[in-house]
Amino acid sequence: MYFTLTQMQFLMLALFGGVLLVLVVALGYWAWQLSLRRQAEAAEEEAETEEFADGLKEGHGRMPLLVTLVFAAVLVWAVAYVIAVALGGINVQ
Repeated sequence: MYFTLTQMQFLMLALFGGVLLVLVVALGYWAWQLSLRRQAEAAEEEAETEEFADGLKEGHGRMPLLVTLVFAAVLVWAVAYVIAVALGGINVQ
């Protein structure tokens, strides 16, 4: 009875950690599959790039995977933060 808040905090931490772990593994698998597809498509898109002096290349490619993952991480964090504040678990002051 005395440690109800602490137990709830540990439960939320474990659930959040588990969900975060599953998301990271799923994102990693998705990124791996996407990189394999992009490597296969890179040979086809090689003709669309234009090469300049000193090895600089210009083309209309896709957004880099790192930028995509950063956008996804920020989106996940923002949604989790809004949910945490809405549930009253975090005191924003």
